[in-house]
Amino acid sequence: MSEQTRIAYLAEYRAARADGDYDAAITIVFAALDHDAQHPDQPRLMDELRGLHQPAAA
Repeated sequence: MSEQTRIAYLAEYRAARADGDYDAAITIVFAALDHDAQHPDQPRLMDELRGLHQPAAA
């Protein structure tokens, strides 16, 4: 997955969550899981989505 596509996934997920559109957000999560399963040699997109909900380290 290109860097631009990865950024687009993350932006779309953040927008869906911000709008309260949880159907769209879960669709993006399932797409990320599918991508990760089909491309085990690439960085995991699901890890990046999960990271959006973690507090930043000081």
